[in-house]
Amino acid sequence: MSNPLDELLSLAERTYVRLEAEQLIDDCLRKGDSTPFDELVEELVIAGSKSLTALREILGAIRAVKTHLSQEGLGVRQDLMDALAQYGVKLTHIISVEAPESFWRITRQDLHKEVMERVISLPEEDETLLEEICIEAGKRVTLIARRLVILNRFEESVTDWIDGFAYEVAHTADKASVASKDPPHH
Repeated sequence: MSNPLDELLSLAERTYVRLEAEQLIDDCLRKGDSTPFDELVEELVIAGSKSLTALREILGAIRAVKTHLSQEGLGVRQDLMDALAQYGVKLTHIISVEAPESFWRITRQDLHKEVMERVISLPEEDETLLEEICIEAGKRVTLIARRLVILNRFEESVTDWIDGFAYEVAHTADKASVASKDPPHH
């Protein structure tokens, strides 16, 4: 027996909801304003448990964007390592740690100083280029980290509502089951 809530939206509707959610999330992240997303969730919450499937699709969209951003962050880290390797600099402590820790290390103000300590003399233009590479990597990782913070908040909010609605649906189903088993009172 399939769940009536899952049948509420057809596959086409669920796909549409997910695509719209991804677009809305992207807009919120680009503008740094979560208001439109919060308003959407509020509308779905007001609609009640019948919006559970839509909330699940939105949660899937959030997680997809988080995965993409995490991969983008790993790409920045690898790009930095590749660029530094061209100058003979290997910062293995950035590669060997988990992403959040390595991201923090990339955003540090003294990354360029650490890089320069590992380089044997370079022409001034190369030193300037290395500084720009470090600064740019830091900016990119900072932007990714800010977006991940927003996405984590979105995910927490949607998950909380999904859990609440799932509890409500289960509780309502339990009451209906108990009521159908009670003998009629005469």
